[in-house]
Amino acid sequence: MNMENLKTISQCLTADLTQDRVALHETGHVITMYALGMMDHFAYVTKKAGDGTLGLTEVTDDFKADMQKFAGEITTAASNLHLGKDFTRIVQLSRLESARNYLPNICRLFGGGAICRYYNLPDEAMCSIDYSLIDTLLSGLGMVGKREILLPLVDMYLNTVFVSLDLLTKAIYVNLIEQGTLNKDQVMQIIKDWEEYKLI
Repeated sequence: MNMENLKTISQCLTADLTQDRVALHETGHVITMYALGMMDHFAYVTKKAGDGTLGLTEVTDDFKADMQKFAGEITTAASNLHLGKDFTRIVQLSRLESARNYLPNICRLFGGGAICRYYNLPDEAMCSIDYSLIDTLLSGLGMVGKREILLPLVDMYLNTVFVSLDLLTKAIYVNLIEQGTLNKDQVMQIIKDWEEYKLI
């Protein structure tokens, strides 16, 4: 854990967020997770992922397991419908709990592309994996083919987040470029420093 090499908030004040699209895209995912209160599920962020991806913002294994378990519960309840049982459970899972579980994830996945669009650096090719995952989540909500309708709505919401968290965005972005990868402890330290930073 390399805390001493992190750039301070004051060192990031004048950062140009348009120099590295991969770092900006991944920073957008992190900022969105922070705004949505999802940092307990954050594992790390990197701008050098490989395996067909330029960068990666990873969630914890526990969070992935919980999401897989939830998807399995929906599948089981849906398969029991033809037997005339689990109707109430499928309604709870597919409408109520799906919204609680999937909507924050959908916003999180839109976050990378949203921040690039916010800074007038759209790169839809970089969003292809995000869009594939979003489409899968939307199908779980019974909203197949609705990504294009949701995108501008999520962007409107996230634009207010990006305005409010501009300095935190710069700090994560600069440190991501410098380090290449930031683990959870490093990102939480940057957030702590930002929360304690006072403009003089």
